[in-house]
Amino acid sequence: MTTHLPAEPTLSVPGLILRPWTEADAGGLIEAYRDDALRRWASPAVDDEAGAARWIRERQRDWEDGSRLAFAVLEDLGPAGREQLVGQAVLKGVGPGTVSGEVGYWTTAHARGRGWRPGRCGR
Repeated sequence: MTTHLPAEPTLSVPGLILRPWTEADAGGLIEAYRDDALRRWASPAVDDEAGAARWIRERQRDWEDGSRLAFAVLEDLGPAGREQLVGQAVLKGVGPGTVSGEVGYWTTAHARGRGWRPGRCGR
């Protein structure tokens, strides 16, 4: 899937990229789930590489069947295409014939308190 949604930087918020999860995100996902606050609210927990691979495969299957669209949220660290995982945004319960859906998100511990909230980042 080549879906990428860039959010350009503002004076107070760096640029963000939203894209489907890939295997390359496993290390950042494991690190994110070391945070007790995230583990309390997001499930299932990811403890190791096998768990991260399983979690990412599940998100990819969700995209394939259209049941849930989960985006890795990455901070754009500038030249050379460097990115750092800062969270997830998910859209679920939408599709043909539906009239509403649900949006969810989480942020990594190192990204909290930096002014990123739905409706506040990007253009």
